[in-house]
Amino acid sequence: MSEYPVRRNPKVLVTAIVVVVVIVVASYGILTWPREKFVVYTYSSFLDWGDEGAAEVLARAFGPFEEKYGVEIEFVDLQADANFIVSKLVSEASNPIADVVIGIDNILILQEAARSVLEPYESPMLASINSTFVDEMDPDHYLTPFDFGLVTLIYSTNTINTTTNPELDNLTFADLATPELASALVTEDPHLSSPGLSFLLSEIAVCSEILGEDWKVWWNDVKTHIDVEEGWTEAWSAWSSDPTKHLMVSYGTDPAYSAYYTGSEPDTAVAPFRYLDQDWAWMQIEGVGLVKNGPHPELGKAFIDYCLNVTVQQEIPLNQWMFPVSSEVELPTAFQYAIH
Repeated sequence: MSEYPVRRNPKVLVTAIVVVVVIVVASYGILTWPREKFVVYTYSSFLDWGDEGAAEVLARAFGPFEEKYGVEIEFVDLQADANFIVSKLVSEASNPIADVVIGIDNILILQEAARSVLEPYESPMLASINSTFVDEMDPDHYLTPFDFGLVTLIYSTNTINTTTNPELDNLTFADLATPELASALVTEDPHLSSPGLSFLLSEIAVCSEILGEDWKVWWNDVKTHIDVEEGWTEAWSAWSSDPTKHLMVSYGTDPAYSAYYTGSEPDTAVAPFRYLDQDWAWMQIEGVGLVKNGPHPELGKAFIDYCLNVTVQQEIPLNQWMFPVSSEVELPTAFQYAIH
């Protein structure tokens, strides 16, 4: 069982009544006149996985933008995941409230609904980041890359390791289909969870593109063994409380999180899949997008540019537990344990 603080899941789909939380970034200096409101839609716990809390981090990261442009930023935390955010933008399409949105990823942007509420914008700041992120995120520029991370399998070294299970060093889906490992796996419902969907797409990609096999066969083989939970939080609870559940679909930064909060070697390790002499994991890229017909389009473009500078990007590792897309950010030492 992992001893470091439970990671909170920012991407759980909320199907009941959604509570809207508005965080107003504290501006630098004393305000002497009413400032124009600039509205950002995002998901629950955006930049809120660190020690300080979102309000302080957002003020530090975006206060200079407020000061430069004389606006007051409202981060509207919809207490939901990006799927709901898209639905809300669609419902407001005739009279948009938000200027920009943060959190739609490289899977969701493939849906027409997401593209219909965004305006393409090619930021000049893209020249400062790896073109791979741009190509994998959205080459049509409906979204600009903000952060990224790898979805993979994690395991607790207190219950399983590469000595007891050497296959973890070169894991394949065939290995994972054995009753021993399949019954030890906890994953998330792909209908409700981003990591769950990423895992499903990983399996489809490997079976279809590398092995030339029907991806449905593997699921038929394991469906009576694996534990599919509603979301990441439920999966974490099952994995961390049941000593027979050794493997979990999660993020490749989990070992870094463990090392950071324990101040020692992590008790969590990663097991990416191994094919063609390479390690494979699903890359999730989260983006920032300009809302179509939003109240302040030019300011929205400036905000997107600003999101790629070091002032914002340096807050991502320890508060988002994802990787910044900017190569100018020096990663914390604990990130040596994360898969990149």
